[in-house]
Amino acid sequence: MPANRSFDFPVSILIRDAKRLHSALVDPATGPAVARRLAKKNPVAGQPDTVFAPLFEAQIQLVENGGIAQSTAIGEVGEMTQEQIEAFTELERLLSGARRSAHLAFPKNDARLHSEFQVGIEDPADFASEIDRARKVLAACQTHADALDDHGWIDEDTAALAASIDLLDDGDTEHEGTKDKKKGFTKARNLAANALYKMCQSVQNAARLAYPATKAAKDATILVARNRYLLDEFPPRGGASAGEKPAPPPISLNP
Repeated sequence: MPANRSFDFPVSILIRDAKRLHSALVDPATGPAVARRLAKKNPVAGQPDTVFAPLFEAQIQLVENGGIAQSTAIGEVGEMTQEQIEAFTELERLLSGARRSAHLAFPKNDARLHSEFQVGIEDPADFASEIDRARKVLAACQTHADALDDHGWIDEDTAALAASIDLLDDGDTEHEGTKDKKKGFTKARNLAANALYKMCQSVQNAARLAYPATKAAKDATILVARNRYLLDEFPPRGGASAGEKPAPPPISLNP
């Protein structure tokens, strides 16, 4: 069974916001107070502490590459091509956009959103099931093209969704090697994304401690820093990707 994600929004959102957090962490103005809380003491006497920011950046790059570490994962994943990895990321972006557009077009039609646009359906999480759901969304986009067009989703987007699906679904789903490759890709990608999500939460927790909301009213730099660390934006809750289940709220938003 592939590893399930520990968050409920598109990986593209995770990558985007992780990059914003990394930018805040390496900024000379907002970074040092947080970075020192994330540094890990080296158990070897006289050796420098482990710096968090480079590890964070490497994990972002790993997730962007589909969770495939060139040195270790090729055997497990079966050499997914970079083109396939990029197509999978693009597929998620387009599915999110299609569902968001469908919510605008059919705001009170829960049955249609669920059955045709697969809103709220995330299991099973294997590669073949994800492609099957994507094809159902594609069919819905083709059927309701006029309604979606009123809200920014155009034929060009539907064509891009079809192209991503075709690239990923090579038609060889009965071949054991192909199935194993796709299962491995899904597992590797989800594991890498879960690790990145946890790192994002660690950065934000350190930022809350370094820049407490109770002092923001008297110090504008604290408010600026809190905004840089997305303390009221990430993880997205409800509005980031209509059609996806909201992510659980952080333990505390303010201290």
